[in-house]
Amino acid sequence: MLNFKKALSNRAFAGGLFFAAFLYILEEWLFHSPQGNFFKIVMVFRPADEVRVAVLSALGSFVFTFLFVSAALNSSRVFQAIYSILFAVSCLVQYGFWRAVQRFMSPADLQIAAATPFDTWKGAGALYFDWRFILPVAGFVLLLVLLGETRMRGNHAAKFGGVALFVLALGFAHTFTNKSLSLGASLPSFYQTITRFVIDNMLPMNREEIRYRHSAAPENNIVLVIDESIRGDHLSVNGYARETTPFLDALSRTEDLFYNWGLTVAGATCSHPSNALILTGVRPGLDDFEMTRTLPTLFQYAQALGYETHYLDAQTNTFWIGLTDADVEYIDSWYKANDLGNDIQSDFRAADLIVQIVSGGRGNFIVLNKRGVHFLYEGSYPPEAGIWGPVPGEYTSQPALVTNPYDNGVRYNVNTFFERLLQDLEILEHTTILYTSDHGQTLFEDGASWLHCNYTPQEATVPMILIGMDLPPVDTGYRASHSNILPTVLDLMNVPADQRAHPYAPSLFSASKNMVAERFFLNGSLRLIVFPDQ
Repeated sequence: MLNFKKALSNRAFAGGLFFAAFLYILEEWLFHSPQGNFFKIVMVFRPADEVRVAVLSALGSFVFTFLFVSAALNSSRVFQAIYSILFAVSCLVQYGFWRAVQRFMSPADLQIAAATPFDTWKGAGALYFDWRFILPVAGFVLLLVLLGETRMRGNHAAKFGGVALFVLALGFAHTFTNKSLSLGASLPSFYQTITRFVIDNMLPMNREEIRYRHSAAPENNIVLVIDESIRGDHLSVNGYARETTPFLDALSRTEDLFYNWGLTVAGATCSHPSNALILTGVRPGLDDFEMTRTLPTLFQYAQALGYETHYLDAQTNTFWIGLTDADVEYIDSWYKANDLGNDIQSDFRAADLIVQIVSGGRGNFIVLNKRGVHFLYEGSYPPEAGIWGPVPGEYTSQPALVTNPYDNGVRYNVNTFFERLLQDLEILEHTTILYTSDHGQTLFEDGASWLHCNYTPQEATVPMILIGMDLPPVDTGYRASHSNILPTVLDLMNVPADQRAHPYAPSLFSASKNMVAERFFLNGSLRLIVFPDQ
């Protein structure tokens, strides 16, 4: 007892303990009990060994917060300024993510952030800030002013370096634990995420090789179109009341050409993990997401089987969809956003380029990462293309109006894209097109204050359409998901079942409506969510 009293008399110890507790209490108030709700789920639904991991992770996070604040209080004013900057960055970033997507930042968010054009962040910036986010930063600075050291005492550089090493050690440890069992306050969670991101990107992707080879050259072209932020239930071809896809509506009435699985489940509600799952065939709920780093991609299969591989990215100029520079060797032609114009007509130029490629011969495998319909949605179409209005002045306070610019964007982008891609249906004689989207959008329905990267079914609802001639019979009554894409493409490539690197999900050519199973998706923190099938 006497020792504890003595410890409390130490300004750094008492201040660190007080502020760590204050930070946790403040964040429980600001974000409606994230820690409490997290542990309710863990304690009820997780096995005992995972409960222990979650508890140890929580203790480690609290200890880190305490040590960080204590070290700041023991530092000179120069180092206190550095600690203040580190704390402010963690708070503002984490709180901004919570306001936008109701969770803290994940390594996948860093991948997306690095690849997202500045204009997109600028348009969505209002979703990420609230004046209350200044409170903990102001409190931290005030604590340092009132209780912090004012002069050099001891080796302060060593103290600062010690905290940095602790951050690295804590983050390194978390890369080897279940990421869904780690939450913590904003400060430790932020630096754990940064460390995991750095370590993950330092580790090489040792992908399995594809040894199988066809004896004959490919006789078809395969085009995989992955749209951006297109919600399956906002396409009129899927029964939506507004005529958002009139070209596809008409095409769907052509027999033996158009196959539609309606509302399909995305693998994840964030672009980076969703695309990684599509390209590797990893199955949420059955496989570990880390397998996206080791299983072969569709590009590997295609190149091994003699296809000329093409990757068209209308969004960015870097690899970001689960691919790294190590995957470049499997891509024969890479067209970046700048090559496609990098504006609201980029997808149309991509459509023209695809037509040019497939018209030149057979044996082409093409993946297009579309620009799609980004927030702010009215930036996805020219003003004269607006059909439905008005446009909301402030999205979160006028959710009933959000569908207007979104549907305008779908009508302009998706419908025009397919008009350009299929203006001559003769290309389908030797070309098959598989269309989906990476994820959907909340459209701020049911009180949602975020766009995607979270847990609602709307964010995981995407289209799944197959267009081609002389295809094997399919059962469109099957409840499809992104997991079916890779095996479907492998069927189109005629890859034998015994030559596939993994027990993938059923192909759309072999699946039937009698196959009933739960469907899962991952949120932005890679936590598994059950899709509520009706």
